[in-house]
Amino acid sequence: MSWVKKISYHIALLLLVQTALGCNNKQPQNQEPARSVAVVDKPRAVNDNSVGDEELFRNCLTKFKNAVKAQNKAGIKSVFNFPLQTLPQWANDEIKNSTIRPQDGMIKQTEFLTYFNDIFTKDATKLIVASKEDDLSEIEKSTSENYYITLQQVTDKGSTLFELQKQYMQDNGQETSFGFVFGKVRGTYKIISYYRPWPLK
Repeated sequence: MSWVKKISYHIALLLLVQTALGCNNKQPQNQEPARSVAVVDKPRAVNDNSVGDEELFRNCLTKFKNAVKAQNKAGIKSVFNFPLQTLPQWANDEIKNSTIRPQDGMIKQTEFLTYFNDIFTKDATKLIVASKEDDLSEIEKSTSENYYITLQQVTDKGSTLFELQKQYMQDNGQETSFGFVFGKVRGTYKIISYYRPWPLK
């Protein structure tokens, strides 16, 4: 092969290689080169449905205890739902065999301060603030107790009742107790009943 032909051959070979490389590096029409994208975590909105009943209850309980500790009557009143049930807890056989009428224990918001000192005695105030996990209980949604079934009627359907109950010895040596039942009303936990061994009204 003459040197002219050799040069022509090599030039043709180089052109073929460059053409092939050029085809591989071409971007498809109307397509932008790839860009790196920073991933940013967006905050998610929290709605009431994503917060469990127990968490809402504990928020209310903390607010209640803080208000009692500070002796803030307005703050205490704000965690109650009215009308408030104040009869002593009744058993199923009592509701069947006696003249217990739940409506007799209801007090209005305007009456609350009238009974305030009877509910928040010196002992009760101290015990509410010092209450612990052992003083709390969750009421089964399927409870058969008429007392709790009656309270469920004012709460959001399918929500859970919680209870704070304290038993203690009085200065006179007699044992007594009191309790508060918390229920979810229109998405917010409130105290829906207060009870003790004798009627408040």
